[in-house]
Amino acid sequence: MDIVEFCNPKVRTDVIKKLEKDAVELREKGENRPILMSFTTDPYQPIDEKEKLTRKAIKVFHDNNLKVSILTKGGRRSERDFDLLAKNPLLSEYGTTLVFTDETWRKKIEPFAATTEERINSLKKAHELGIFTYVSLEPVWFPEQSLELIDMTEEFVDLYKVGKLNYHSQQSKVDWHQFLSDAKTKLESYNKKYYIKYDLKKFV
Repeated sequence: MDIVEFCNPKVRTDVIKKLEKDAVELREKGENRPILMSFTTDPYQPIDEKEKLTRKAIKVFHDNNLKVSILTKGGRRSERDFDLLAKNPLLSEYGTTLVFTDETWRKKIEPFAATTEERINSLKKAHELGIFTYVSLEPVWFPEQSLELIDMTEEFVDLYKVGKLNYHSQQSKVDWHQFLSDAKTKLESYNKKYYIKYDLKKFV
């Protein structure tokens, strides 16, 4: 797939019908792990404003007593499904990826994502509705910004998932031992639940 095709997504044929079949199989197997939507793409791309496939998928999962975990950079676009998540809080998680406090860098690295402020506001709204919230602090470009993001969100985030930056020269400029120590100290001072992803855990 070339970059042009990747940036112009299309709906797969009968995708919801196929998902319904998979969901039944998972339910019958007693699956209780959260189903992540989504790590390698985003469930709230602009195309979903028309197609509403994410909403349909959430309904399929909930109808089969399956837990869904949303991970998005969509900000306000994702709020249209908060009613479903709040209706089934035991089967729902809502998370967003936070990378930058500096909007100049955010625009450069995440040009199609919602602003950091918008994503944080969506987290607040989800929390107020009783939805379990989490933040993915990954990739970490600038440790000081990631640590500041913890300070900015700790009152309404239930869980932090902390990783590092990979596959970019910037990673060699970061003292990962120090960042890991600082992040753990800060999260524990706030009495927050967290887990450290494998690539960063190596720097313990």
